[in-house]
Amino acid sequence: MKISIITPTNNSENNIDKCAQSIISQTYKKFEHIVVDNLSTDRTVEIVKNIYLENDLSLKLRIISEKDGGISEAFNKGIEAATGDIITILNSDDYYFSQSVFEQVNKAFNNNKIMFVHGNILFKDDLYGSNIRKPLLCDVRKAMPFNHLTMFLRKELYKQIGLFDIKYKYAMDFDLICRLYKSINKLKFISVYLEGEPMVVMKAGGASWANELKSIEETKQILIANNLWTLTAQISYFLRLLRTRLKSLINLLRLNFLIKIWRVIKWS
Repeated sequence: MKISIITPTNNSENNIDKCAQSIISQTYKKFEHIVVDNLSTDRTVEIVKNIYLENDLSLKLRIISEKDGGISEAFNKGIEAATGDIITILNSDDYYFSQSVFEQVNKAFNNNKIMFVHGNILFKDDLYGSNIRKPLLCDVRKAMPFNHLTMFLRKELYKQIGLFDIKYKYAMDFDLICRLYKSINKLKFISVYLEGEPMVVMKAGGASWANELKSIEETKQILIANNLWTLTAQISYFLRLLRTRLKSLINLLRLNFLIKIWRVIKWS
């Protein structure tokens, strides 16, 4: 099976090398890397081209360089251009943990009933401490059940649930999961969770992380739009708001160690 990796970029010269190197170093070589570049003014495109050229892998790189309206639109451009059987997204400041990720994913998809594969994330955060984040595998009305950046989906699944909704700027992945949740019964029976070591290393500071309150508000809009705004969803929403505001207060008081302790407890 061919794997299509989509990477949206916008002046990513400080991170794109590690991202690209983690892709070309995979032991499973049947892949294409689609970089959707929002007309970067730095060396982003040059760097990624050179990496593939130096490793004689230029044919595996495709670059879409044009103005877009945000991350959701960039994701969609990549999906529409993808020629692989399996599609995944890897942001420019993230990278794969090991060289065997694609090998494990391909093996999981040997079962034709499997529609997506997912796993753990190593979340790197210099401020609050790094940790391994396992998927919560919960009801979407409580929280995000999967680590989106680890998800490898069959291309046909996008035809069933649709692409990313471009009106969402921070929680577009949550909207996709809500539609997936609604359209397919017994999700755990059509997915494979690759336990063990992380699949992706993710750096803190992404759009949803940096705009957490806006992201929370979008999750509320998404739940309402998908007819999932139940009492459980409302309670989870208010608890998340409370945690976020409490975190801001803790930061103000310079008691960051409390957040580190909380994260250790939560993700253990």
